[in-house]
Amino acid sequence: MKKIILFFICFFPIYAWALEVPNLSSEAAIVYDMDLESVIWDKNSNEVRSVASLTKIMTVLTAIENIDNFSENVFITNEMLAGIYWNASVAGLKVGDTVTYQDLLYAAILPSGADATQILAYAVSGSVDTFVAKMNELAKKIGVENTHYVNTTGLDQDGAYSTAYDQMLILNYALQNPLFKEIYTTKEYTLTNGLKVEASVNKYNQVLNLDTSKIIGSKTGNTDLAGLCMSALFYHEDHEMILITLGAERIDDLPYNLIDTLTIIDTVNQNYEIPVADVTTESVFLEKEEIETFNIPYEVVIVLVVVLFLGLTLLCRRKKK
Repeated sequence: MKKIILFFICFFPIYAWALEVPNLSSEAAIVYDMDLESVIWDKNSNEVRSVASLTKIMTVLTAIENIDNFSENVFITNEMLAGIYWNASVAGLKVGDTVTYQDLLYAAILPSGADATQILAYAVSGSVDTFVAKMNELAKKIGVENTHYVNTTGLDQDGAYSTAYDQMLILNYALQNPLFKEIYTTKEYTLTNGLKVEASVNKYNQVLNLDTSKIIGSKTGNTDLAGLCMSALFYHEDHEMILITLGAERIDDLPYNLIDTLTIIDTVNQNYEIPVADVTTESVFLEKEEIETFNIPYEVVIVLVVVLFLGLTLLCRRKKK
């Protein structure tokens, strides 16, 4: 029986949604829809800058990828804490403490502990320089092009730089790791030595009475060179969204990295419509009175269309001859 094959290709295009975000203090920012794998808004996201303690995201991610047993104990030595700037944010770990690798991961992210990051470097790699080399190797593996690390803490130091776009890529990669995601979205944690740590954003709730409940996970940063920085995970409808802000100011003692983050989240939630994006292909076989349908992969349809086009082109040329 002769079959007639009809191809129906229905396109529901992705459209770009132009968000109008109010004026921000942050010099650079980006919002990324993890479900659509698409940037939905950005501001100077490829501008090379210092990123302060957002560096610790890569520190923790590098440690996770190089630790076999997260329950293994680590005894803290003098060497591990040597050279720590105690005006930096620390978790409060001391020489002689015994904690687990998992404890150190939480202590590095939640209170942004510079002490925890340096202990991790020594425990995992034997030295800070060797560990930082691993951080840069992982950055290359992730595919970032404008990022280089020189320490585990994010404290101002020549040669350290990144972009909001690269930090988005790094966080997106990190959140695919279940342990990292669990740490990143935790608000409070008690180490095995009894030390209690909490996410930096919690303090804003307590001191400034800001509602941060829309922020599912976060990491803050602050240095003279970098300004105030923040990375955040939040939900818009059922989509997971990544937000990075860099280079905000502290005005009237208010942390504008957080204020900008909350402003952007509210803007996205109020104005961003998740686009309908779908491509379907369907073949219909007509045989007498029977109709049979099935799906054909989009790539196959494209190949068939190209072949058909080339065939018709050759046919037309032959007729002209």
